[in-house]
Amino acid sequence: MKISQAEVKASILLRKGLHELAHHRPAQALTFLRTSVELTPPSCEGELSKALYWLSIALLRLDQRDLAVKSLANAQKLRRQSYARKFYVRNVNEYGMIRRPTKELDDLYAFISIQLSSYLLRRPNHRFSSEIEHSTVLKLILEAWKHLKESHTFQNLECGEKLYLFRQLKIDFPSFHVYAAGHQHGESRPQSTIYNIKSCFCGSGLPHTQCCGRVQGLSEL
Repeated sequence: MKISQAEVKASILLRKGLHELAHHRPAQALTFLRTSVELTPPSCEGELSKALYWLSIALLRLDQRDLAVKSLANAQKLRRQSYARKFYVRNVNEYGMIRRPTKELDDLYAFISIQLSSYLLRRPNHRFSSEIEHSTVLKLILEAWKHLKESHTFQNLECGEKLYLFRQLKIDFPSFHVYAAGHQHGESRPQSTIYNIKSCFCGSGLPHTQCCGRVQGLSEL
C-alpha cells in the first residue's frame, strides 16, 4: 500500500512530539502532535489513535484537562483494545470528565460545566464580557447547586438521571447588555431524554455517559 506524503509527515511530526515530551517540553510537543493529528487520514485509525493519545498526554502536562479528555476520548474510540482505552477509563469519572477526589466534586463539576456551557453558547464569541458578569453567573450557578444537592431525592439518582436533571434545570440569569438583545428568557434548549444507558449507541462498549453523552468541558466550546 502506497503511503501518502501527509502520512509520512504526520509520522515524522509524531516522533518529534514524542521527543519533546521525553525531554519534558510539553508546550513544544503540543505543536508537533496537533499537526500530526491534523495530517493523519481518518482511515489510518491506529496511527490517529496513537497521535491523539500522546496529544492528550501533552495537554494534561500543560493542565489543559478538558481538551486532554476530548483528545483521549477520541483516541480510545478508534482503538477499543488499546492503552488509550484503559487510560481513559482509569482517569475519567462516570460523566466522562477528569475524575475528582470525591463523587460530590464529580457531580459539582459536571453541573457547573453544563450550566456555564449553556450560558456561554448564547454569548458573543462564547465569552464573558466582564468580570462582574462572570462572578455573577458563577454565583447563581453555585446557589442553584446548593439547593439541588440538598434535595433528598438527588443523592439516590444514578448518573444518567443526574445529567437529565442538570440539563433540564434553568437558572434565571440577569441580562448583560448584548446578551439580553440576543436572548429571550425561556428560550428552549436541547433536552436530553436519556436516563441510564449502560452501553453507548456507537458500539464503543462504554456507558453512554462516558462516551457520546459525556459532559464536555468549557474549552471544547
